[in-house]
Amino acid sequence: MRKVLAILLPLLLTLTACGGMTTDDVMGGSAGNAAGATEILDSVTVSGGSDEEPPTVEFDPPLDITGVAAKTVVEGDGDEVQAGERVTYQLISLNAEDGEVLGDTYSRGEPQPLPVDDTLKEQDAELYDVLVGTKVGAQVAYTRPVDAAAEGQPATPQQLIVFRIISSEELPPPPPEPEILSPEGVQKLDDDGQLPTFTFDDDGAPAVSIPDNEPSDDLVVKVLEEGDGETVTEADTITANYTGWTYSDGEKFDSSFDRGEPATFPLSNVIQGWTKGLAGQKVGSKVMLVIPEPWAYPEAGQGSPEGTLVFFVELVGKDSAE
Repeated sequence: MRKVLAILLPLLLTLTACGGMTTDDVMGGSAGNAAGATEILDSVTVSGGSDEEPPTVEFDPPLDITGVAAKTVVEGDGDEVQAGERVTYQLISLNAEDGEVLGDTYSRGEPQPLPVDDTLKEQDAELYDVLVGTKVGAQVAYTRPVDAAAEGQPATPQQLIVFRIISSEELPPPPPEPEILSPEGVQKLDDDGQLPTFTFDDDGAPAVSIPDNEPSDDLVVKVLEEGDGETVTEADTITANYTGWTYSDGEKFDSSFDRGEPATFPLSNVIQGWTKGLAGQKVGSKVMLVIPEPWAYPEAGQGSPEGTLVFFVELVGKDSAE
């Protein structure tokens, strides 16, 4: 999991700055939870707002963001957030140099989820420390230095983010870890008409037809055509033509066929469904993968496809690890 600020930046940069916010009595400088270089946030005050409307945030610009800082600037009146729970939040982001509002999530409707778990504790310890024990309804100011832009890329401004904690609840138990469905299990699904099927155009590009049934909870690997090349291992770098669709609606989300050339990548550096499903296959094989979400993109929501995925994969070649 990337750091929270890094996750949010692509979203925030696409939001439209908002104005016309109402103002109540200014609240700030709370004696609530704080962690990190909190002196950065000494001038931050927050007023107004609700679960549906962003607050007004004011501070003395520019903020000198020399480190990570998190602080409860407005106390909530709900239940305390406990370690291991999942909070939902809304946020507003401001340019730390001049106070300009860069965007917010309020206009997108539903609050966003954030597990207050060991992963957050490892990646954003300051935010974790502040959230644990903070009450629902609180406003939490947070900042982290933004890395310098790569050469030729536009600079990302330093940001101040203010979270409003909307709710907190126990995390649901994790789903059971998938397995690779046995060949007998795959054959039964195929015999029952419960597997996707493909058609191909004159250039060999696939289209998919997905049956009207729930997909398997396990990884389905069906060899459509076995190649006669070398066997692929997890340590190899492979070259493949492929297309991927979401099982729920049959929408295509990626295809090397559309780009006109196969893709090359280490098999150990892709989603688990590819690594586990293609290791042991031969170069030249054409394979269908039906990949359950835990082995696809379990943290979808940042532009990744959601749920069970269907892939057609043609293994074109491989480079063995030395």
